[in-house]
Amino acid sequence: MISVIVPAYNGEKYLAQALESILCQDYRPIEIVVVDDGSTDNTASIARSYREVRYVNQAHKGLPAARNTGLANCTGELISFLDADDYWPPNKLQIQSSYLAGHPELGCVIGKLLNFLQDGMTRPDWISEPLMTEEGGGWSLGASLAQRWVFDWVGQFDVLCPYCDDLDWLIRMAEAKIPWDVIPGVFLHRRIHTTNMSRDRGAVTRAEFRIMKAHMDRIRSKVTKPLPEDRQ
Repeated sequence: MISVIVPAYNGEKYLAQALESILCQDYRPIEIVVVDDGSTDNTASIARSYREVRYVNQAHKGLPAARNTGLANCTGELISFLDADDYWPPNKLQIQSSYLAGHPELGCVIGKLLNFLQDGMTRPDWISEPLMTEEGGGWSLGASLAQRWVFDWVGQFDVLCPYCDDLDWLIRMAEAKIPWDVIPGVFLHRRIHTTNMSRDRGAVTRAEFRIMKAHMDRIRSKVTKPLPEDRQ
């Protein structure tokens, strides 16, 4: 089974589309866990309107904590994340799970994302024109699918990284020398709108600096966590 974790904070505008894109997947079975991170809008009622959704509510703690709560409340052997303002193409889970099944040595498979503008919005300064094309799309947690044991080994998302916690986790996965592949194709449609966290470029830059410094400190101190012997 694939567990899909959807962290949501005041996500009433887009949550239904995100959930519909999961339910329209070619792959079954799917477990959907929506973690409501203390929303004050109609996020709860929307999530609860889907009988396929397991709804988990918590006080507002931030995106990394919501992702960790999702991990603690899911049971799948494969895990993927989808932010409440994004959506997937219908073949996302089928293609990526088939690839992992054919390459059991891998811990994770990663695809591209495609940014798109919310209706009526012009491209903001913080995202460049090339990033609005498939060729410019980069890595995103929502465009990935990972084995459960990878999260057990690498650890949870760092709650001290409210920005770029997914980048921090990917770096720690690389430090552990867990093998992954990047496969062609778009596996996430990322919505650009007026309240994206990424719009705060100062906070993003500071987070990236902190994450890279922590990475270099671990390398210098030789405290990185290697791949377990049974996975080498």
